[in-house]
Amino acid sequence: MLPTARLQVAESGEPGRLFAKAGLLVRAGTPVELTVDPSARGVTIGWGSPGPEVTTISVPACPDAKGWLAFAGGYHVPEPMCVPLIVRANGREARARVRVGADCG
Repeated sequence: MLPTARLQVAESGEPGRLFAKAGLLVRAGTPVELTVDPSARGVTIGWGSPGPEVTTISVPACPDAKGWLAFAGGYHVPEPMCVPLIVRANGREARARVRVGADCG
C-alpha cells in the first residue's frame, strides 16, 4: 500500500535533499516492484534495514502469517513534489503518484 495523504518532508542531513518517512505495506506472498518514473529526476526510494537509496525496489513473495509485510523507509527528493511511481505486482503494471510535501495537480 502506498500513502494517500500528503507526506511531510524534512531535511535529510544531505545538502539539497529532503526526506519523507512512509512505511511500505506489501501483501504477503505477492512479489512487488516499485520504480520511480524516470521523469522524476533526483528522486530515490528506500525501505528496509538499512534502506538503500535507489530508483527501484523489489520485494519478493515472502510468506507471513499475518498477511502483510511492513517496511520502514520513505522518499528522498530534491524539493517537495508529486512523485510518479510504476508499480508492478501479479504480472500487472500500474502508475501511482505520491504526494511528497506537495499536492499532485
